[in-house]
Amino acid sequence: MSNSKGRDEQLVFKGDPILIDPHDRYDNFEGWGTSLAWWAHIIGQWKDEEKMNEVIELIFDERKGLGLNIVRYNIGGGENPQIVPNTLRPGGDVPGFQPEKGKWDWEADKGQRKVLLASFEHGVTIAEAFSNSPPYWMTKSGSVTGAEDGGNNLKDEYYAGFADYLTEVVRFYKEKHGVTFRTLNPLNEPASAWWIKGNIQEGAHFSLDKQMEIIDKVAQSLQKKGLQDTTISAPDENSIDETVEMLRGYDEGTIDNLAQINTHSYNGSQLEELRKFAVEKDKRLWMSEYGTGGTESHNHNDMTSVMELAERIIFDLHMLRPAAWVYWQAVEDEGAKNNWGFIHSDFRGKESYELTKQYYAMANFSRFIRPGSSIIHTNHGRSIAAYDQKKKQLTIVVRNEYSQQEFEYDLDAFQFETRLAEVYETTLQKDLKRSELSIYKNGFKITLDEQSVTTIVIPNVEMK
Repeated sequence: MSNSKGRDEQLVFKGDPILIDPHDRYDNFEGWGTSLAWWAHIIGQWKDEEKMNEVIELIFDERKGLGLNIVRYNIGGGENPQIVPNTLRPGGDVPGFQPEKGKWDWEADKGQRKVLLASFEHGVTIAEAFSNSPPYWMTKSGSVTGAEDGGNNLKDEYYAGFADYLTEVVRFYKEKHGVTFRTLNPLNEPASAWWIKGNIQEGAHFSLDKQMEIIDKVAQSLQKKGLQDTTISAPDENSIDETVEMLRGYDEGTIDNLAQINTHSYNGSQLEELRKFAVEKDKRLWMSEYGTGGTESHNHNDMTSVMELAERIIFDLHMLRPAAWVYWQAVEDEGAKNNWGFIHSDFRGKESYELTKQYYAMANFSRFIRPGSSIIHTNHGRSIAAYDQKKKQLTIVVRNEYSQQEFEYDLDAFQFETRLAEVYETTLQKDLKRSELSIYKNGFKITLDEQSVTTIVIPNVEMK
């Protein structure tokens, strides 16, 4: 509902409003992303290219979709063909480029490659390569799913060979396809002990000393091959606290080899400690993986996963202050019967897809908080703000998991002539539904539905 007097009137706050203070911010947010494992391996092989392109646009296109601009490409290890039946989940059997020692297959992984290359045509600007496991023939167990006991699975004599494998893939993409991976991560949740042979996905444990060894070997290999445009990220631990523990255990040489610190944020409490460590060591910090499925049974309109997603994003942006925030799989397997992901498709069925409620909730953030923005902290744990200097646009995203209630925002630190803001709501009944809101000279008030994620976009704004 509009109010033509809003621009000139002062809003009389009923209580203590939520303060948007542009001086409490961090700059140069790089954007939002997704890993391509495992969905791109499946969808990139669809015969219906029109349907495939629809999915790609829904994920990467800024106008038609989520506008994700970061991809993490999974360099597959390739499972042992003698293991029958193959235990890897649908999509998880990403082909390796070296099916046996001394043999290379550069035609491998066509599905993921097709999506990777198409993603750049739809807005992707940053690509990272990462590994879940070495090729099976380099492992102690003979499988990319993990060691027999959950311990180190890469044979001691293959650390240099594994580094060579990863950097050869990086060089192949650069020379053959014109793709420069800005970072290369040889690890994925390496401290975890659940990478045991027979898993449904690739995985490899690396103890602290072995993490340092493979990072050193990769650094040497990149330098030897003249791949100076690709640097190393690590350690991609499952939790914030594990990431801090590993980093504190690394020697200075290992830290020097890192250009970027990657962490997953499934759990952990040391967000501020990790942020301070990254600042102290002058390293870029990414939240490189998070995903959620909520607490309800399989349902595309599930709101519990929406609330968890919004809570995690807002909390991470407040406390961790990452340069980028990356979801795990944008597309999940419908056959898994869970609520993870923004889009569901039956990885073993027909070439079709459906959007989940998480898709719209992600759009509340990614479509409006764009790369290059400054992330502004608030005195309200359920609200985050961003200012786009180029667009002169202020964006506020708030979640409300409780009953319907009114929120008030103090914008006295900004100067604007705008009378109306755009509002986009995601609730059980609404999918990013657009409306308008009156803006006063010093702020605004808004009534939020229960179980909602709401984005308020204010144009033509200047910081005082």
